[in-house]
Amino acid sequence: MLLLEICGFTHTTQVGNHSDPLEGGVAMNVSARRREIVDLVRAAGRVEAAELSSRFAVNAETIRRDLSALEAAGDLQRIHGGAVARVTLAVEGRVSGRIAERRDEKLAIARAAAREIPPFGAIFIEAGSTTGHLARLLPDRGDLLIVTNALQIALELTDLGRSTVMTIGGRVRPASYAEVDAWALERLAQLRFDVAFVGANAVDPTWGLSTPDPGEAAVKSAILASAQKAVLMTDHTKFGLRAACRYGAIGDVDLIVTDRGIGSATVDDLRALGTEVRLADG
Repeated sequence: MLLLEICGFTHTTQVGNHSDPLEGGVAMNVSARRREIVDLVRAAGRVEAAELSSRFAVNAETIRRDLSALEAAGDLQRIHGGAVARVTLAVEGRVSGRIAERRDEKLAIARAAAREIPPFGAIFIEAGSTTGHLARLLPDRGDLLIVTNALQIALELTDLGRSTVMTIGGRVRPASYAEVDAWALERLAQLRFDVAFVGANAVDPTWGLSTPDPGEAAVKSAILASAQKAVLMTDHTKFGLRAACRYGAIGDVDLIVTDRGIGSATVDDLRALGTEVRLADG
């Protein structure tokens, strides 16, 4: 079933470039401080006003003005004692462009996730820009069956001579090179994996795991259902986002591997839902 959620898109407005007149000494530029506050709340998902006051060495009233202005601009949402990230809709770009974005973080995530590769059995590698980095880290041995729905991952593994490689078939989505729809779902219903390595377009503690495309959402859900252990590989920019098609809850994955750009509050929220979180070293 296609689940839709109407969410507000964030936008920014220009603010003055003056220093805060209420602070003594050389105060931080107001625009710069507010930009940094936005970056902090997007990374952490939530910030406390008292912590911001200490961080920027300004009084509580200044922080309240900052948060009010940023809320009016649509950059965050105020709550008692601080602010949280405003929920935004995930936008999907083509995987050929995304694989080069935040390359160092994604490589670190792949190295940390590779520890979950079993000594033998069957694994699944889902299509995605982060999971794509996992292929070259796989050990070369014949007792591991590697299944994927990503054409570029299958070709790379085949060229490297890594174990036995199989795709699930189906319609290929141009944006992600992922095999989706009925053929893919029929094959997944007949398969079981020791570990599935999956990616994400959007991860939100409340809304769960979601993607913009209904066909890809159905396949992602089937992958999670076929895996004895599910490992979510995603960089910190995907947290706090929602997309139209929900395909699982946070608790449907056993381990989340991400980079250290994620905020500590977000990590606490994820762990409170019973999911292990592993932070990759750069």
